[in-house]
Amino acid sequence: MTTTDGVAVTKRALHEISRGYVKTALLRTAIDLRLFDGLADGAEAGALALERSVDERALRIVLDGLTAIGLLCKDGARYHLPPGGEEFLLSSGPHYFGGAVRLGASDWEWDAQRRLTDAVRKGGTVLEQHYLTPELEYWEDFAEHTTWFNNGAAELLADQLVPWAEGRDSVDVLDVAASHGAYGFSFARREPKARIWCLDWPNVLPHTRRNAERFGLADRLNLIPGDMFSVPLGGPYDIALVTNVLHHFTEETAVRLMTRIATAIKPGGRVVVVGHTFRGGEDPRQNPMPFLFSVSMLAQTHDGETHSVGTYERILTASGFTGTRLHTGPAAQHTVFIAEKA
Repeated sequence: MTTTDGVAVTKRALHEISRGYVKTALLRTAIDLRLFDGLADGAEAGALALERSVDERALRIVLDGLTAIGLLCKDGARYHLPPGGEEFLLSSGPHYFGGAVRLGASDWEWDAQRRLTDAVRKGGTVLEQHYLTPELEYWEDFAEHTTWFNNGAAELLADQLVPWAEGRDSVDVLDVAASHGAYGFSFARREPKARIWCLDWPNVLPHTRRNAERFGLADRLNLIPGDMFSVPLGGPYDIALVTNVLHHFTEETAVRLMTRIATAIKPGGRVVVVGHTFRGGEDPRQNPMPFLFSVSMLAQTHDGETHSVGTYERILTASGFTGTRLHTGPAAQHTVFIAEKA
């Protein structure tokens, strides 16, 4: 017997899904042309078209489209930002989303999703350049534009580590696949003894350094360029951070990487793993983000996917760590796992 308890499939819902790329294109265009900045105080299409050097009719169509999907409001001929627009849509806003759009709606992502059918047939990415390509330019953009990506997880991580680190003589931190470095830097800003070793591809680390300089941490930063599976790790470290990395790999490959990292951590030290996750048996309708993220991993990696809580716990145990604890918070869209080096 088959039972259903979800929303019924309708033509309207299917139409909205099949045309969802139009909404994405509108948002990407608005970010590219900095339209929201031009509407901070409200404006008519003609004035904004002149200011942005674009066609007035075309701009009016785009502004009406943005209004239709709730990203603008319109009073007569005048457009202005809706509630929340100042925070997320203005480039000066405290949580400006433009960097996220530049990546989430990038040609890298669009091309990958366009080949999703082929990825399903193959069982993994069919792209010549994908997330695991050495020194991929995409990761430069990621490091430059995605400090937003932490979604509260960096602060959650620091909340857990700072009390533990207070009584230690040293707090040396290895940040694996550090990218923007925000996880380690958020911790170091609250722990003055912390020194950070950031490991990533050579083309990414200049962006990491610039972020450290913005935080006033350049004098506590060390860089390790290379492949995390083969480059000498140095150490030993008090803490290792492995953030938003393991979903690129199978459980077996993740164990191999984590076992390698464990050799660089002091006995009694801590490892922190951050990533999207879900509970075993969870209904994807109740928590869609990790399941949709798995689709990106399918299109952009050979065999990656979002791992369950149980999978992360197995990875840490098999790699020689004990006492795994997970932490979540209302502002954090990622789960933080902390375990001890046996």
